[in-house]
Amino acid sequence: MKRTLLLLLALLFICGTAYSQDKVKAKIKKQKAATTDTLVRSGVDGDTYSDVSEGQGDEDEGGANYVPGLLHSSQDVYTNNTSYTFSIAYFRNRGLDNRYQNVCLNGFSANSLVTGRATYSQWGGLNHIFRYPEALTDLYAPTFTFGNAGGATNYNLRASNFRKQIRATYSLNNRTYSNRFILTGATGVTKKGWSVAGSLSARFGNALSYVEGTTYNSFGGFLAVEKKLNSENWLNLAAFASYTSRGMQSNSVQEAYDLLNDHYYNANWGWYNGQQRNARVRTVCEPVVLLTHTYVPKSNKLNLTTTLATTFGRNNTTSLNWYDAPDPRPDYYRYLPSYQISNGDTNGFYNDILNYWTSNDQSYTQINWDKLYEVNQLAALQGKRAQYMVENRIYDHIQVGGSSNLAADLTEHIKLTAGIDIRGMRQKNYKTIDDLLGGLYWLDVDKFSEGDFPDDYNIQYNDLNHMNDTLYEGDVFGYSYDYHIYTQRAWAAALFTFNHLEFHLGGQIGGTEFWRTGQMRNGRFQDESYGNSEKRAFLEGAGKLGITYKINGRNYLMLNGLAESIAPSVLNAFVAPRIRNKYVENLQNEKVYAADLSYILKYPAIKMRLTAYFTQIMDATRLISFYHDDFASMVNYSISGIDQRHLGVELGLEVKLGSMFSLILAGNYGDYRYSDRADVTMNAENGTDIEGDVERTVYWKNFHVSGTPQAAGTIGLKFNHNYWWVNINANYFDKIYCDLNPERRTTGATGPLYYSDPDLYHRIADQTRMKGQFTLDASVSKSWRIKHKYNIGFNLSVTNLLNNKNLVTTAWEQYRFDYTNYNVDKFGNKYYYAFGTTFYLGINFQM
Repeated sequence: MKRTLLLLLALLFICGTAYSQDKVKAKIKKQKAATTDTLVRSGVDGDTYSDVSEGQGDEDEGGANYVPGLLHSSQDVYTNNTSYTFSIAYFRNRGLDNRYQNVCLNGFSANSLVTGRATYSQWGGLNHIFRYPEALTDLYAPTFTFGNAGGATNYNLRASNFRKQIRATYSLNNRTYSNRFILTGATGVTKKGWSVAGSLSARFGNALSYVEGTTYNSFGGFLAVEKKLNSENWLNLAAFASYTSRGMQSNSVQEAYDLLNDHYYNANWGWYNGQQRNARVRTVCEPVVLLTHTYVPKSNKLNLTTTLATTFGRNNTTSLNWYDAPDPRPDYYRYLPSYQISNGDTNGFYNDILNYWTSNDQSYTQINWDKLYEVNQLAALQGKRAQYMVENRIYDHIQVGGSSNLAADLTEHIKLTAGIDIRGMRQKNYKTIDDLLGGLYWLDVDKFSEGDFPDDYNIQYNDLNHMNDTLYEGDVFGYSYDYHIYTQRAWAAALFTFNHLEFHLGGQIGGTEFWRTGQMRNGRFQDESYGNSEKRAFLEGAGKLGITYKINGRNYLMLNGLAESIAPSVLNAFVAPRIRNKYVENLQNEKVYAADLSYILKYPAIKMRLTAYFTQIMDATRLISFYHDDFASMVNYSISGIDQRHLGVELGLEVKLGSMFSLILAGNYGDYRYSDRADVTMNAENGTDIEGDVERTVYWKNFHVSGTPQAAGTIGLKFNHNYWWVNINANYFDKIYCDLNPERRTTGATGPLYYSDPDLYHRIADQTRMKGQFTLDASVSKSWRIKHKYNIGFNLSVTNLLNNKNLVTTAWEQYRFDYTNYNVDKFGNKYYYAFGTTFYLGINFQM
């Protein structure tokens, strides 16, 4: 399979280059407003499909026979006025997860084959380079990929795309980091046809951050070199990487926030040797290399872009681990005052614990590193293993792939886009001992299995191939397995353009194959943990159809539809991926059906888009792992047959109030719900046989999908005069719902309570809704032109000007639940809150 993949990639690149040498025999009329170099730099995208610029050719202005099309590649009035403004609330476009959005680099897909999402941290900090992508948020057909329900984005990383410049930026803010430096340079296209573009960035500091213990250090670099081989062929090599290491913020229950009067309490850190030390530090560095060949004939009616790419690197996160010792997390539920009350305060600890929290005694409310070292050192004096340590959870990957995308004007009325995408990826998943915290050694046994199987000595070991091995810092333990994923897709779409009518149709076909390779022979599943699993292959397909009625050059009606069948994610394909090769039963493709209907106005003084949208997701799968109190074990909880329905309306409106002011109105009102029940398969990770209880039904039909405000709106005023820009926006966010614990919507959790105690039933099953919140934003910027050569400017923005600290961005129910006493508050909901007032100050110099 690997040899086949490499051969296909080589043929793909060779064929693209060979095709570029053929001359286009048919005579095609030259476009009036495009030169060869312009098309080479921009590519054949949605903008080039419009034969006249906005406003020209309107029937009211003399163009009686032609009505211009829409420029789909540029950000529209809704996206332009909401993408940043709504980010404070973690707003998701149409309520969809990021895996329903295609992100491309020079036409090559950047969506991970494991998660399905683009990893934006791969180019973190390189803002000068990744600033102006071609982006579509609707279901219209893009030219660089087939598209998806959540839209599509492409970053043009060719060196010739960047004009000749030297640009420097310094930024100061009080969000996740304090300082940022970016230096970028580009040569433009030289007389000998060379282009070079490069950028360096650094982000660091946490002195101004809202959240204590969240250190931040990041460094990034980008380099692209391009050669114009002749008038029709360009070859570009681009490489970039971003190294980021940051201390992570924890989530916590409302009780902890209230006791400390702080919505940004972070339980992940504590004092050690006079410095803050975070137990959860995420470090990411995943470089990308792209080799891109572009062919554009002199006719300017065709663009063939072929990219070979590789990505590789590591994503790892540290975390505390412990054995036969108290939980070291300071906000563990047994360490809260509420637990003492629910437990009858049998030890009389309530007043002491309440005092620790209300006085913010950090030896209690933060990680007590000195105590962890002390426990380990006492164990070491007795020759015993460490009881506490810091582990490092690692994901190493390497990906090789290629894509080739064609855009061509076949006739005056027909445009064709087509492409092929082939990728293969291996991801290694394992964890190592990062720090023994003064302890002697570690043993690789499962603490949940030892007491449950006293007569089976082998079952406790995570790797029977290395039983009784003493492990030290840097050694692998716990789990180690690989994912192998291969995918191939081919797509094509045709756009038909007429005076008052445009329509497009397209299709995509492909397939995905994956399997798991276990590197450890686990004692609980000795016969299905080591070596290769069965390989699973899934046929995928999609279709797209759209029509635009051009009432005139200012008014448009647009209807788009999409249907697709997507292979399940490898992350959700195995019942216990850390330790078993067994697949989830009845694993099948996920189906997505989407449509949107838009009315668009484009006048000099008013721009508007009003869209109604619908998305139906069917047969999705999800795997979660948690400690199940009823079975006293970690369980793997596989949910299949997840159906979701997303309905909503988007509005973007911009009205010019004279020459200097504009009024902005934009918003989304959605209704995102689970549209059917789901099925559950549950497996105990310690090997306990719970076969009689394994199958359950989740009764969550009509409950709300979480993860985003379903209602969001902004009203703003823009000022623009003499290179001064001032914006002010008032925003509102509502319909924010808590993520559901599916087990609380099963008969195993509620039993007969619906009839015997309906009040308690509703306390268990009802979904929490957050209160709607207002925020206010303001920004001002100014630029100066010096000696017709230099540009200098600044940008100051203030988000959440009124310092509202009550906006919940993320909320979810804990998966643990008290099945014996039905104590709903024992494991309370956990929350993240949006920051209060934050600022960003940027100073730019360009020449």
